[in-house]
Amino acid sequence: MSKYNEFQKNEILVKYIFRIRSHYVINGTLNDAPLHPLVMIIDDILADMDEDERFILRNEFINRMPRYWWQNYYSKSRYYRIKGKALKNFIRLSKW
Repeated sequence: MSKYNEFQKNEILVKYIFRIRSHYVINGTLNDAPLHPLVMIIDDILADMDEDERFILRNEFINRMPRYWWQNYYSKSRYYRIKGKALKNFIRLSKW
């Protein structure tokens, strides 16, 4: 499997996990319910990650920033290198 294909597959999986997180956050907020355990697990995983990795994942999947938000912070190569590492680490830390 090429690095690009691995990157794409990791991104699809992580994006899906964060969509589930968003669903529980929105429903919990509307119902004044405590946070769903999955939300707490995902937030704990993010807390265990490197600062740059956490920053990228939060902005990509939680805050849903505009497409090129990262250009004010990283060069293109650095952004994709950190994002690829963040995706791998998130999956590794989640043990899914």
